[in-house]
Amino acid sequence: MLHRRFPSPTAFALASAVIALSAAAAHAGTVSFSLTNGSDGGMPFNTAAFSLTNTSADGVRLTAFSLTIGDTQFNFDEIYQSAEQFIGGDGSQTALLTTGDRNQDNGGPDLFAYSFTNFGVGMSFRGQWDVDNDNGTWDYDSRTILFNNGPAANAVASFSFSDGSTIDYTFPDLPILDTYTLVIPSPGTLALLGVGAVATRRRRA
Repeated sequence: MLHRRFPSPTAFALASAVIALSAAAAHAGTVSFSLTNGSDGGMPFNTAAFSLTNTSADGVRLTAFSLTIGDTQFNFDEIYQSAEQFIGGDGSQTALLTTGDRNQDNGGPDLFAYSFTNFGVGMSFRGQWDVDNDNGTWDYDSRTILFNNGPAANAVASFSFSDGSTIDYTFPDLPILDTYTLVIPSPGTLALLGVGAVATRRRRA
């Protein structure tokens, strides 16, 4: 009589983990997120310019993006409409600020969000924000609010794609650089690329 051998629960769990990791690495929706100094007064990164590039598989559009403040003692005081611009595309691309403050009034929400139309592969969208303290003071460095902020939570960037997939990316603590480019998600582990250097995750104190 033949006895069929079944994999052990441990082997089954390991196999399932490998499948899950492979699926994550093959995620069809991907984005490149860049962050630089906004150069709009105050200390570096008091205002921060950002750029999103849709690096997804062919035909997958970026449909939404949001970013939390991280340290909730601060807020996104203004999202600059004058800085918003699509690079590439046929002119039919639109960006709608669904959550956010357009006024320079020393107060705003802890999150801003956009919805997009026709944000196809290879296209980029640029924008800029200003951060202020909830007490009304304004001259702060975004890099110590979104991340590198001690016991406070780090910022979370969320992305949605036309294929139904989503990504939530929690910023790690990062070295102080002039320019950041986050590849989300990268194969295997999430990568942070700086100008002329590769920055790695740092253990929080």
